[in-house]
Amino acid sequence: QSDGTGGSTADTLWSPVDVFADEYENVFVADWNNHRIQYWEKNATSGKTVAGNGTRGSTLHQFSYPSRVLVDSKKNIIVADTQNARIMKWPFKSDPKTSVGTIIAGGNGAGLNPYQLNNPSGLYLDEINQILYVTNEDSHSVTQWIIGDYENRNIYAGIPGRPGNSSAQLFYPQGVTMDPYGNLYVADVSNHRIQMFCPDAVFGITIAGTGQSGAADDQLSYPYDIAFDPGMNLYVSDTWNNRIQRFNRI
Repeated sequence: QSDGTGGSTADTLWSPVDVFADEYENVFVADWNNHRIQYWEKNATSGKTVAGNGTRGSTLHQFSYPSRVLVDSKKNIIVADTQNARIMKWPFKSDPKTSVGTIIAGGNGAGLNPYQLNNPSGLYLDEINQILYVTNEDSHSVTQWIIGDYENRNIYAGIPGRPGNSSAQLFYPQGVTMDPYGNLYVADVSNHRIQMFCPDAVFGITIAGTGQSGAADDQLSYPYDIAFDPGMNLYVSDTWNNRIQRFNRI
């Protein structure tokens, strides 16, 4: 929406918070206040609702403030249904008015246990190994879920319910991604740093930021999301500094 006016029609959005672009430059938007996922084809002037029915709720055809969206190679839409404390999967070609999503993680109320999520705010899908990584903002942790095996999950990073700034702790984590070597990277928002967790490691390594909020080149201030380019340079949305920081591959 070019004029900045929020709304709930097909050509408007209301507080969009995340976007996923496919290989054809079509985009999927987490339309936060409209409780829906909107699909916009390249150069389109309006979108189409492809998940959620546009009303807030907890049934399988509703969302409550969806915060993240990604699409797998089979065109399944995977959504962090934040205030319902669950991750939902929707087939792309379904009609959201008549179809429902499937819970693939969480859905057991907000909490600190491995089978619960708590304000899920970041997603990364390791599609080769069928593992989903979810940041729990209010539990200060990252949970690992095996896709298709609802019972197989564990706390992968952070200590649930114990925020802090030690190398084993996180403080309101958000964005999460992984490199080709299986190292997990977390935007540790309130610690003003990016943490790397090697496979099965308990302690993280700070690879960006100093741990103190600031505007110097080596500092971050509430970084909310992260991404790698093909050359493994790291890009960080340095939110309170109103900038995108690039950290070159070491």
